[in-house]
Amino acid sequence: MRIKHIKPLLACVAILACLQPALSNAGTPSASPANSKPTYTRTFEQYVDKNGNIKVPKDYRTSFIFLGSFAVPGGDSLGGLKQLHQVYVDRDSVDYFKTHGEFPDGAILVKELQGTAAADLTTGHASFWDQNLGWFVMIKDTKGRYQKSGIWTDGWGWALIAQEAPTITTNKDTSTCISCHTPVKKTDWVHIWGYPLLDAHDKISTLNTQ
Repeated sequence: MRIKHIKPLLACVAILACLQPALSNAGTPSASPANSKPTYTRTFEQYVDKNGNIKVPKDYRTSFIFLGSFAVPGGDSLGGLKQLHQVYVDRDSVDYFKTHGEFPDGAILVKELQGTAAADLTTGHASFWDQNLGWFVMIKDTKGRYQKSGIWTDGWGWALIAQEAPTITTNKDTSTCISCHTPVKKTDWVHIWGYPLLDAHDKISTLNTQ
């Protein structure tokens, strides 16, 4: 009886021996090829066509990280706001910025423009979202990928995108954007001091003393 079971047993042992390498590596991520693109570059490519036109990421409110807000006054005679500008950034760029003091190639910043309404609430006279007005989108480009496009200069792509056409870049040059960002050219063209997540106040203080 024992002899009859030896061959099947040996066959099982042989199969397990063959499977062992695969089983031992089942929970280990495979090494990325040396020339594989970082995650943020792949993310960036989803929102730019071959001509350099930029569109708004559909899921930025849930998949990106909220950076902070800027408020534009002038909403009403009681001091309400005219607009709110809500800014988001792709997740991969935050840690990179904290380590290097600048955004990585492929970083995506989305500024959502919001019209407001105002009312007397229990907290006082308050302004709040009322309608969407469009977007500004910036994408970091250290490679000079779209030199024939008028909206890619100074290491970034600069896009104004209308609310009614989120997949179409409205501006044809950077004049709409550059004038507002020139004062922060030393901080990677971004108003980093307005975003607490970046912990950039120390960096600003250093620049002010130079």
